[in-house]
Amino acid sequence: MVKKSAIAAGPAPAEGTVRQARRRSLAIPVAPPVNPPVSRAASPRSSLRDSPRNEMPGSPSATSPQTTSPIPIEARGIPTPELAALRLALRVADLGSVAAAARELNQLSATATAAVRRLEAQLGVRLFTRSSRALRPTPEGAAFLARSRDALALIDQAMGELHAPMTQVRGVLRLAVSADLGSYVIRPLLDDFLQAHAALQLELTIADRISDLGREPVDAAIRYGVPEQADQIVRPLLADNHAILVASPAYLKRAGTPRRVEDLAEHEGIGLRIASRPGHRWPLLERGKPVTVKLRVRRSVDNGLVARQWAVDGHGIAFKSRLDVAADLAAGRLVQVLPQLQSPPYPLQLVLARGTHLSARMRVLGDFLQGRLGAGVAG
Repeated sequence: MVKKSAIAAGPAPAEGTVRQARRRSLAIPVAPPVNPPVSRAASPRSSLRDSPRNEMPGSPSATSPQTTSPIPIEARGIPTPELAALRLALRVADLGSVAAAARELNQLSATATAAVRRLEAQLGVRLFTRSSRALRPTPEGAAFLARSRDALALIDQAMGELHAPMTQVRGVLRLAVSADLGSYVIRPLLDDFLQAHAALQLELTIADRISDLGREPVDAAIRYGVPEQADQIVRPLLADNHAILVASPAYLKRAGTPRRVEDLAEHEGIGLRIASRPGHRWPLLERGKPVTVKLRVRRSVDNGLVARQWAVDGHGIAFKSRLDVAADLAAGRLVQVLPQLQSPPYPLQLVLARGTHLSARMRVLGDFLQGRLGAGVAG
């Protein structure tokens, strides 16, 4: 194998080496032999109309030996991507649009497009391809951006904890929680938590939908139930919780109090549609055995706060987490209907995004919420 120094001095190089040196002098990267040629249909022009440099700069020639050890990108002549460009590319992938990502980051669309072009040119790989409606990551781009997301999360964590011990709570805490739970139970607790930790900032998202922790700018979500994905990082907050049937005293006085499961067929139900689950199907157990509940659902909503308020106002029987309605039960605004009925275990969990579970603020927040929620239910 001819050393690089032989190109500049020494005996006359072989013909293939001369051609390789000429390519480098013209700044035309040599494509790795294992990669197929890029067809016109798959050209970056179909996505961001990027630089035609689709091959990896600094790639070995066909005569270079294969090695199993990873080579640092600097050694292969690939500049290290800028963090800002990586963050921009991630938002483009999340939103499916350069223009939308530019607006979110307060940039001009042309500036953002040029930044993504430069990033692809640096990497020598197309990160995005354009469909009929939006930009989508290529397979190589999706794999690269997934790794980059995890790496940036670790960098953000390191920067947030720079010059501070692991026991100090500081930085930005980005949480997502459902409407009813977040507004009346979690929000007051977070106010106390912020009061105790002055160096902490809070970005709270309240919505009755399941946040995608891998794609959205959220560090953790407070959710009911068992996580659907087995690999999710979960911190239990309240294990002893169930969903129960509740109604207002005024409604029960008007419509009568059910004594048996069959009596529910004569009552109006309040449906709650969350995460594509139908609002009229209520999984209930009677002394541990599944039962079928049938009600006339006249009101259905995708917001738990509205569903609870309808129940308080006397519009029917609702199926709510005991934690959500604990204050209403204590104040007499709601009463439990058919106490022998309840859902399977409906625990409250702190679901953590990857790369955040080791941060001091998450550990301390989990301890705080677990202690306060447990004490509140016990009391």
